[in-house]
Amino acid sequence: MERRGVERWLGLLLLLGIYLSLRGYRSLEGDQAYRLPLLIHRQDPSVFETDPFVRSFDAFNPHRGSIALLDLLSRPFGISVALFAVFVATFLGTSRAVARMGSAASAECRPGVGWVAVGLFLVARAGNIGTNHLFEPIVLDRLVALAMGWQAIADAIERPSVDRWKSSIWIAMAAVVHPAVGLQLAMTLAASWIAWGILSREEGPGIRGAMVVAASLGAAVVPGLAINLWQRSSLQGDLPDGLFWMLSVELQSPQHMLPHLWRMPQWLAWFSYLILAVLSFDRRAGHKSIDARTRLVIVMVVIGGGLLVAWYAIEVVHGLRATVFQPFRMSTVARGLALVLVAGRLVRLWDEGRLGRIRASALAVGFLGDWLLVVVTLAELAVSAAAAIGGRKVLPAVVYAGMIGLAIHFLGHHDTEYGHRLLIVALVVGGLAGMRWDRVQAMMDPSRGARRWRVALAMAWAVPLAAMVAGMIPLDHPSARLEIVRGLIERCRFAAVPRDDFERMALWCRQNTPPSARFIGPPGPKTFRLWSQRSLAFNRAGSPYHGAGLADWFARFQDHVGLRGSPEAFIRAYREHRHEVEARYEAMGDEARAGLAARQGADYLIAGAPRNDRPSKNGSIELLHVEGRYAVYRVRSEAIVHRQL
Repeated sequence: MERRGVERWLGLLLLLGIYLSLRGYRSLEGDQAYRLPLLIHRQDPSVFETDPFVRSFDAFNPHRGSIALLDLLSRPFGISVALFAVFVATFLGTSRAVARMGSAASAECRPGVGWVAVGLFLVARAGNIGTNHLFEPIVLDRLVALAMGWQAIADAIERPSVDRWKSSIWIAMAAVVHPAVGLQLAMTLAASWIAWGILSREEGPGIRGAMVVAASLGAAVVPGLAINLWQRSSLQGDLPDGLFWMLSVELQSPQHMLPHLWRMPQWLAWFSYLILAVLSFDRRAGHKSIDARTRLVIVMVVIGGGLLVAWYAIEVVHGLRATVFQPFRMSTVARGLALVLVAGRLVRLWDEGRLGRIRASALAVGFLGDWLLVVVTLAELAVSAAAAIGGRKVLPAVVYAGMIGLAIHFLGHHDTEYGHRLLIVALVVGGLAGMRWDRVQAMMDPSRGARRWRVALAMAWAVPLAAMVAGMIPLDHPSARLEIVRGLIERCRFAAVPRDDFERMALWCRQNTPPSARFIGPPGPKTFRLWSQRSLAFNRAGSPYHGAGLADWFARFQDHVGLRGSPEAFIRAYREHRHEVEARYEAMGDEARAGLAARQGADYLIAGAPRNDRPSKNGSIELLHVEGRYAVYRVRSEAIVHRQL
């Protein structure tokens, strides 16, 4: 391997260690908690045999490709190892693609810009309209597919004449892992290629060549769509359009689909990415062909046009298929591409002197919060306007100082994320920093300080490696209860080690109830089904996609919280009083829970622990185990028979 390649991978390994130390690593929770049961059922059909959520995917399962990938890796190594291997590959693939785009799209083609772009990419939290972050410390099929998409975009932007066919291969793999993301990426790149063909001159691909590449991108998604979306019935089934809209859009996941629900700071922060990208774009005069930066901007314009059409289709037309397609996932791609351009601006600002370093530091932390990014962007607009007027030093400095003062005052009174504290720290760091970027980059060169790099790698990986060791300690060992051990596992959970009462209780159920057992429990927590490997009659987060499964899930939902009525009334009550509605399950008495279990075919239930740890005086349920705030009960067989009669 060439020296530059070794340096690149060492840098990525260092970044991975730093990321794991600062952000941690999450597994066996969140979205994994209701998708991994599909993998477990695939490997052993007797598990979750009567689970209505898991079995609903027999009819429609868009996760077949991602489940097959995890199945291939987890059979020889186990689920936890497979998940971490996929996470590492996703992290490295995403970071490498972003670094390539950053270096190619910078005005001077400086490699250091790529590393800055990766850093921004990993810390950015602001502007997540569609509620999809650029990167998260957990394995999600969306992030895996996007990692492949970033590679496809990097190939198309960096070397389109050489790597034009590699993009189609990456898109094909992305469609297998996540068909919707793969299709959206294919549509974006196909439209971008056509735009490049139209706008390019003698050195470009030409419209005919662009059409050929666009056709190859369309063909690339066919295998993924065939694998994942093969089904016996249509997605909507027999449900009317209105009812399917209410259940799948307004109740199931409105935070991903409906733009009017996203907060104003999210929207303003998202547009701040675009404003900063415009400020960062400096087209080289006299260049006749379309270069990497222009190609990147064209992709952003294509995405922006698509999102405008999507907003109209969702909010004005209320198009069902357009809404369920979740087109605003591509707003995340637009944010990532904007960061690639902003990275070059940060490096240029850092080299301009003290004011430039202060501005660069403020911009870097701005991506940590919505309001923080908005006020920092306004300050950048103001100082850029002052510089354009003709002021070289004094006027921009005065304008920037005034804007930052107003920004700190605003954040201190309106930002619930305490962004003013981060901004003050960034200003101090930028003001005290004295090294130019070329000196910073020289310090990071592994060939000039091998010992320094070994020390940096050891420090970056100290916490993740300690967490790996902590995860190997048996649960019944006294050291497993030490605060430092529990803290390390909380930071980075690499092994299947329960972290809270609910997971420990679910693990007890796996070890002490028959595999055929079926449970009911609180509607909110996601992790019981995965950790117990027992069928669960209902969970609010575990909802199917197709019409028949959604109708059954909604009926169980209503029964679970004892709230009958029309779908419109139920959704309105749930949106306005979500916690109160879910708390209705805990407010039920023993008889009511026993009746609910009988109606939903369950013989065990999870509820709050009794105050005195004694069996209930009521004969309908029997206390089996207490774990912190929760307890496991068996529904007495005579109670089930009585309810069924």
